[in-house]
Amino acid sequence: MSSEKRIEANRRNAQRSTGPRPPEGKARSAQNATTHGLSSLNRNPLAAACFLQMEDKDQYLGMLNQYLATYSPQSQHELDLLTEAVFAKFRQQRLWAAEAAQLEVAIAQDEKEFRKTLPNADPRAHLANGIAKSEQILKLYLRYDAQLNRIYRNCLKDLRDLQAQRHIPEPEEEPTPIEPKPTPEEQAAEEKRRAFQRHININLGRHPDWEPPTQ
Repeated sequence: MSSEKRIEANRRNAQRSTGPRPPEGKARSAQNATTHGLSSLNRNPLAAACFLQMEDKDQYLGMLNQYLATYSPQSQHELDLLTEAVFAKFRQQRLWAAEAAQLEVAIAQDEKEFRKTLPNADPRAHLANGIAKSEQILKLYLRYDAQLNRIYRNCLKDLRDLQAQRHIPEPEEEPTPIEPKPTPEEQAAEEKRRAFQRHININLGRHPDWEPPTQ
């Protein structure tokens, strides 16, 4: 296959993998695993500018609804974390498609010259040559892939931590200790002590109800 035909075929494949779907397919994808509350989305929570023209926005919404059915967010904060995680995964898949397309283009562009050097080269040799020709851009893809994976994992971790807090029971207040009631004998002894203390207070010129400080 000539380089021009291979590049054109790669473009068609990329459009088929991420391009528009039939209306009935979009409807099923967008409503996949829809439940109730915040898990019921009938519109994309992201702006249209977040997607490329060749991408199917309903494909992302279908993916988001699957995650919604799993995590069931109960607040806007939880929904925001889940939306960010799923969009990071969507962008990561976009990057994987771009990486495959980059290798296809590199192989196609160098195919003619490569066959002059190795006329009997098999597909693995062509792939190795495409990787060598794409070394710098592939390094960039790997760095972006790691960043997006980190965002995805961190958002899901924060979401799980936030949801775990909803299941932690509130600490119960410790009951106020009930002091035991004195016995009749103890009450009589206390009254006798107080009468004696009042007698001393009057003789010493103190207030009758004065009590010595507690040690």
